[in-house]
Amino acid sequence: MQVGLIIRNSMKFNIQDRIVLDEMVDTFTREMEKTHEEYDLLDKKPIITLQYWKQMIKEVQRKIDDFTTKKALSHSKKYR
Repeated sequence: MQVGLIIRNSMKFNIQDRIVLDEMVDTFTREMEKTHEEYDLLDKKPIITLQYWKQMIKEVQRKIDDFTTKKALSHSKKYR
């Protein structure tokens, strides 16, 4: 059981990892919102709704937070 804890702790995202992940999530979110705005202007219906994307982004963000060191999470919340 201790081996599992050691492996799990070594898999946590550090500050550098978290900066990249935050940028990826933020960029994806902006592009997804931009695409949905374009769909609205063209009177098209997206396959996946904006609300569903936002819900999934929130869930992914929660999972990223769970695998982030406390220091990196604090840094992310402070500077994001």
